[in-house]
Amino acid sequence: MKRKYLTLYTFIVLIVWSCNSNQFDPEVAEEVIVEAYLYSDLPANEIRISRLIPFSTSETSFEIDDARVLIAHQGLEYELVNQGEGKYINESLRIQEGEHYELKFEYFDKLISAQTAVPEKPKNLSISVDEIEIAPISSFLDLRDRDFDQIEVYWDNPEGKFFYLLVENIESFPAPIDENGILEGFTANFEFVIPPTNLDVSNIRPQTLSHYGTYRVILFSVNQEYVDLYETAEQDSRNLTEPSSNVQNGLGIFTAFNSDTTYFRVKRP
Repeated sequence: MKRKYLTLYTFIVLIVWSCNSNQFDPEVAEEVIVEAYLYSDLPANEIRISRLIPFSTSETSFEIDDARVLIAHQGLEYELVNQGEGKYINESLRIQEGEHYELKFEYFDKLISAQTAVPEKPKNLSISVDEIEIAPISSFLDLRDRDFDQIEVYWDNPEGKFFYLLVENIESFPAPIDENGILEGFTANFEFVIPPTNLDVSNIRPQTLSHYGTYRVILFSVNQEYVDLYETAEQDSRNLTEPSSNVQNGLGIFTAFNSDTTYFRVKRP
């Protein structure tokens, strides 16, 4: 899955340009950017490595495709295969809950490395309704008296850990609720993210749903490094700070997720 993050490369560039930092001089320095996400029970296939390059260079390629990238786990090292455009994968390495992993590679005589652990799977995920009815919108008159109870998603969280929700319509050709597109730009599309929370409940507003059909709700347990990066991305543009990073000798994030899934359906009356 390519989840709905603020693009890490774009975000880091904006922050670095906006901050007074003695660690990065865009005229002379080159920084490695790591975007590496591990998902429990899946292979290591969402790893991207790129770079910030000096303003003065004529280069237009930001991806790093010639690194020997390894993931270390339980004393073994797994080499990742470059897929082009800075993407690296290892289909034989299956990520396991509770395990620790280290990403490492050398770049211009520097060892770039980062570590993460796979969090526990969310427990006792449930949803308040499995089906709701929403009348179609054909004109502005149809917006009157459209009052819906929120869809509530619950899970156990006695320790106050962080989670986020991905809500996505899984139909191949879902019918739009807004039949004539009169609310274009005001409703969610086929999928959207509800930001990280350390509560044990989150709400989905039916008014934000744009299509009929079955929706998949994926609850992800996340690590602190992801929360830190997300909070940095949400900061006030008048008071920017350097981007959070858990990558040694580089910028970016190496983190892991675990998830559980539930479903609900939106139908016409």
